[in-house]
Amino acid sequence: MELVGVSQAVASGILQGGFFALAASGFSLIFGVQKILNIAHGAFIVLAAFITIQFSIALTPALHLDPLASIPLDFALLALFGGAIYLLVVRRVESKGFEAPLLVTFGVSMLMEYVIANGLGPIPSIDPSGGLGATAGSLGYSSQSIRLGPVYLPDAQLLAFMAAIVVIPLLQLFLRRTYFGRAIRATAQDAEAAEFSGIDTTKAKLISFVIGSGLAGIAGGFFALTNSVTPTSGDNVLLPVIIVVVILGGLGSVGGTLVAGLLVGVVASVSGYLALTLPIQSGFHADLGNLVTFSLFLGVLMLKPSGLFGRGERV
Repeated sequence: MELVGVSQAVASGILQGGFFALAASGFSLIFGVQKILNIAHGAFIVLAAFITIQFSIALTPALHLDPLASIPLDFALLALFGGAIYLLVVRRVESKGFEAPLLVTFGVSMLMEYVIANGLGPIPSIDPSGGLGATAGSLGYSSQSIRLGPVYLPDAQLLAFMAAIVVIPLLQLFLRRTYFGRAIRATAQDAEAAEFSGIDTTKAKLISFVIGSGLAGIAGGFFALTNSVTPTSGDNVLLPVIIVVVILGGLGSVGGTLVAGLLVGVVASVSGYLALTLPIQSGFHADLGNLVTFSLFLGVLMLKPSGLFGRGERV
């Protein structure tokens, strides 16, 4: 086992962990405020990913726009879409217990996957690969890396990591230093008391859902730059990891999400590297990284159910 290989695995895990944290931040915010597990969050990310892919197909060659330029568009469109889903669907059931929003957002996720893959009526499919997997094209940096000593940092993954390092602290700043941010935090801590103090908790919940959905849009744009995307990637690839990151970081703790994302990324990457380098006769499978990651998740749940950085549900 080479030290260079382990160092590369750690570096790759940190970059991947930054994306995990970015993808989980919106999910954590929505849960912290509304106590809703938004199962459609992964589908939101996938929708934004296909918006970036279509952007790279239609606008990048014609207008010479970098696909990164689609990230603000992803944020805006997913924020609007998330707000509409909240007002039309989620708001009607969020007071009916834990199960109703869970089932409703699961249904939204299934519908979104179908529409992305097959279209609906006059709405065409936005998956150009027909379910085989698509990535954002025309990327000069998609195959480039920055060398840091013996370690290589792929440009696209580094950009996603930098986005997480910028976006999550900005979200924390918004929550702690602005009126609407403090209203969201008050609603998360005690919605009834917040109402008595004059806070419009319905608006606070709407804003949190809009921001959480917009963050899914940002994550989706970077997901298209670094991964092959299918309509089911949200449920099959993203959502399990997002839930692990959110619970490890502490339910509703946006700050803990960043640290937990980095931890999950490093554990999965290093474990996967060890599985590939251990002797074949030892019988270790290449998916050892996932096994170790989810074992860590179960261990934390048993020892500290509120998460590594959680003290109950908060934002």
